[in-house]
Amino acid sequence: MQAFKNNLTSEAFWLRLVFMLLSLLLVEIAASILTLLVAGQFLYRLFNESSHHTILQFSNSLGRFILHSYRFLSYQTESKPFPFSDWPEPEDLPQSED
Repeated sequence: MQAFKNNLTSEAFWLRLVFMLLSLLLVEIAASILTLLVAGQFLYRLFNESSHHTILQFSNSLGRFILHSYRFLSYQTESKPFPFSDWPEPEDLPQSED
């Protein structure tokens, strides 16, 4: 019961809620953008033999942003996602099919 009272009066506890709500909004927007990128990459691949490198890079970093956001939202990390930290760099991109 003491934890409840402490959390109820803790400014940090309520401030985290504000960050969580903002992160939830941003991750929903990001998921919609990722859906558009998936469709765009599919259409690009329909007419070309390889993936569009810029779409690959951005969708990779967007996916990393979404993962970081969900980790923050589920209390797996205290590290706040973008825009409260740096935008994630793409990593583990597939090798070029050329």
